[in-house]
Amino acid sequence: MSTAYYALFHFLIHEATGNWKRAAQRPLLARGFEHGRMKAACEKKRAELRSHLGTIPPPADLTIARHLLAVADVFIKSQDLRHKADYDNSRTWTRTQVLTQIDEIMTAFQSWKVIRNEDLAQDFLVYLLVRDR
Repeated sequence: MSTAYYALFHFLIHEATGNWKRAAQRPLLARGFEHGRMKAACEKKRAELRSHLGTIPPPADLTIARHLLAVADVFIKSQDLRHKADYDNSRTWTRTQVLTQIDEIMTAFQSWKVIRNEDLAQDFLVYLLVRDR
């Protein structure tokens, strides 16, 4: 569970820092990302997207919103599962549960690939690092 979560965590950081012009500074910038801040950004974006989807947006907006919602949802869920896996020693995970989580992470990667160049997705990456006001 932890490895699946960290794959998505580091992937999103890599995507965000890749926008930084000075490549040598990207690892330093990556150190600024925090698990809690990223989860809070995902929760806020998830609420916004759910509200937006309720308004019946145009088809192009609908596609972007659905894919970004999938990424945010999977991030939140996988972080929660990582906490359980790392800190609840009474919990036993089945192979099926772990493989299901890996599949969900892979789906998030695929959704990101579809929307990664969209303004909404790029804004999302910024909010993973900085607090939205």
